[in-house]
Amino acid sequence: MSNREVRIETDYVHILLALARPTHGEKSQCIRTVDKGYGDEVDRLEAILKQKGGYWRIHRTVNARDVQKALKVLMAQLIYHPEMASYVDSQWRTALLQKECIYGQKQFMLDIDTEDKNKLYEISKRIPMGNLMKSHKSPSGWHYITIPFDSREVCKLDYVTLIRDGYYFIKEVGEKVKV
Repeated sequence: MSNREVRIETDYVHILLALARPTHGEKSQCIRTVDKGYGDEVDRLEAILKQKGGYWRIHRTVNARDVQKALKVLMAQLIYHPEMASYVDSQWRTALLQKECIYGQKQFMLDIDTEDKNKLYEISKRIPMGNLMKSHKSPSGWHYITIPFDSREVCKLDYVTLIRDGYYFIKEVGEKVKV
């Protein structure tokens, strides 16, 4: 028997996280999947979520994950806890999410809970030139991905939260249920 599964070797991956939140009338659930860089992972996850039904939000890890470092974490877990072998796929995703498995330069995320242009301008003045890598619209504002910097001044703003290693918003799937 031959295995014709497509395989791409890569040094790093990201994790996609789909959340159904009870604040939107859904039973609290999450689905994690590995984004290997094929380019269609979000579409695949979206198809699964549409089949499940309900309202979901898809997020992606801010920092890429180092495959080799995660492999060592997973192997150690399985040596000390062989009973985990029956859910090795879940343990693999958990290993990838460990702090020591960040690939390359670590990035921060500023979770900004406003869409007010004046407040966004105030935030941008407090981020050093060249540190803002990208920005993503979120349901309640913006997610700014930055190179680490002294963020004390920007975090004094009550509508900004610094997240050192988290997920940024990608898209919503399904219809919101009114509660």
